[in-house]
Amino acid sequence: MTDEDALVFECALDAPVEKVWRALSIPEYLERWLKPSAEKIDLAVVNSEENKSLTYRWRESGQGAIVGAEDSMVTFEITPMTDGGTWFRLTHAPMALPVAANGNSSAMLMAA
Repeated sequence: MTDEDALVFECALDAPVEKVWRALSIPEYLERWLKPSAEKIDLAVVNSEENKSLTYRWRESGQGAIVGAEDSMVTFEITPMTDGGTWFRLTHAPMALPVAANGNSSAMLMAA
Protein backbone atom coordinates (compact mmCIF):
# COMPACT_ATOMS: atom_id res chain seq x y z
CA MET A 1 0.00 0.00 0.00
CA THR A 2 1.18 3.49 -0.77
CA ASP A 3 -0.04 6.90 0.37
CA GLU A 4 -1.72 7.20 -3.05
CA ASP A 5 -4.11 4.38 -2.05
CA ALA A 6 -5.45 6.28 0.96
CA LEU A 7 -8.28 8.77 1.21
CA VAL A 8 -7.24 11.79 3.27
CA PHE A 9 -9.45 14.51 4.68
CA GLU A 10 -8.10 17.52 6.60
CA CYS A 11 -9.80 20.50 8.19
CA ALA A 12 -9.74 22.90 11.13
CA LEU A 13 -12.26 22.27 13.91
CA ASP A 14 -13.55 24.93 16.27
CA ALA A 15 -13.05 22.77 19.37
CA PRO A 16 -10.10 22.04 21.65
CA VAL A 17 -8.07 18.84 21.14
CA GLU A 18 -9.46 17.30 24.35
CA LYS A 19 -13.06 17.62 23.12
CA VAL A 20 -12.21 16.17 19.70
CA TRP A 21 -10.34 13.32 21.41
CA ARG A 22 -13.43 12.45 23.48
CA ALA A 23 -15.56 12.41 20.32
CA LEU A 24 -13.12 9.95 18.72
CA SER A 25 -12.33 7.73 21.68
CA ILE A 26 -15.59 7.33 23.65
CA PRO A 27 -17.61 4.65 21.82
CA GLU A 28 -21.02 6.30 22.38
CA TYR A 29 -19.80 9.63 20.97
CA LEU A 30 -17.95 8.01 18.07
CA GLU A 31 -21.01 5.97 17.15
CA ARG A 32 -23.24 9.05 17.01
CA TRP A 33 -20.78 10.87 14.79
CA LEU A 34 -19.34 8.12 12.61
CA LYS A 35 -21.84 5.29 12.32
CA PRO A 36 -25.21 6.03 10.74
CA SER A 37 -27.82 3.64 12.17
CA ALA A 38 -28.47 2.05 8.78
CA GLU A 39 -24.84 0.95 8.37
CA LYS A 40 -22.95 -1.75 10.21
CA ILE A 41 -19.31 -0.97 10.75
CA ASP A 42 -17.09 -3.03 13.01
CA LEU A 43 -14.30 -0.99 14.59
CA ALA A 44 -11.36 -2.18 16.69
CA VAL A 45 -8.67 0.07 18.16
CA VAL A 46 -5.23 -0.73 16.71
CA ASN A 47 -3.17 2.16 18.05
CA SER A 48 -3.86 5.07 20.37
CA GLU A 49 -1.84 8.06 21.54
CA GLU A 50 -4.03 10.21 23.78
CA ASN A 51 -4.95 13.64 22.36
CA LYS A 52 -2.77 12.97 19.27
CA SER A 53 -3.79 9.99 17.14
CA LEU A 54 -6.13 7.03 17.07
CA THR A 55 -6.21 4.19 14.54
CA TYR A 56 -9.12 1.81 14.07
CA ARG A 57 -9.40 -1.36 11.98
CA TRP A 58 -12.57 -0.77 9.94
CA ARG A 59 -14.76 -3.51 8.46
CA GLU A 60 -18.15 -2.96 6.86
CA SER A 61 -20.74 -5.67 7.38
CA GLY A 62 -24.41 -6.19 6.78
CA GLN A 63 -26.51 -5.17 3.80
CA GLY A 64 -24.59 -3.16 1.22
CA ALA A 65 -21.15 -4.32 2.36
CA ILE A 66 -18.78 -5.46 -0.35
CA VAL A 67 -18.46 -9.24 -0.17
CA GLY A 68 -14.86 -10.28 0.38
CA ALA A 69 -13.76 -6.72 1.10
CA GLU A 70 -10.62 -6.45 3.15
CA ASP A 71 -10.30 -4.52 6.34
CA SER A 72 -9.04 -1.00 6.15
CA MET A 73 -7.36 1.30 8.63
CA VAL A 74 -8.83 4.64 9.68
CA THR A 75 -6.43 6.98 11.44
CA PHE A 76 -7.46 10.21 13.13
CA GLU A 77 -4.67 12.69 13.86
CA ILE A 78 -5.40 15.81 15.89
CA THR A 79 -3.11 18.76 16.56
CA PRO A 80 -3.81 21.82 18.72
CA MET A 81 -3.92 25.14 16.87
CA THR A 82 -2.85 28.50 18.31
CA ASP A 83 -6.45 29.79 18.26
CA GLY A 84 -7.62 26.99 20.59
CA GLY A 85 -9.07 24.88 17.79
CA THR A 86 -7.85 21.56 16.41
CA TRP A 87 -6.29 20.59 13.09
CA PHE A 88 -8.00 17.32 12.12
CA ARG A 89 -6.64 14.74 9.66
CA LEU A 90 -8.49 11.54 8.78
CA THR A 91 -6.75 8.88 6.68
CA HIS A 92 -8.72 5.86 5.42
CA ALA A 93 -6.38 3.33 3.85
CA PRO A 94 -6.99 -0.22 2.62
CA MET A 95 -4.93 -2.94 4.29
CA ALA A 96 -4.66 -4.71 0.92
CA LEU A 97 -5.78 -3.55 -2.50
CA PRO A 98 -8.08 -5.86 -4.44
CA VAL A 99 -6.84 -7.01 -7.84
CA ALA A 100 -9.28 -6.56 -10.70
CA ALA A 101 -10.30 -9.80 -12.39
CA ASN A 102 -10.07 -8.07 -15.75
CA GLY A 103 -6.71 -6.47 -15.04
CA ASN A 104 -4.00 -6.25 -17.66
CA SER A 105 -1.10 -7.28 -15.45
CA SER A 106 1.79 -9.17 -17.02
CA ALA A 107 0.69 -12.36 -15.20
CA MET A 108 -2.75 -12.07 -16.79
CA LEU A 109 -1.24 -11.47 -20.25
CA MET A 110 1.09 -14.48 -19.97
CA ALA A 111 -1.79 -16.77 -19.03
CA ALA A 112 -3.72 -15.84 -22.17
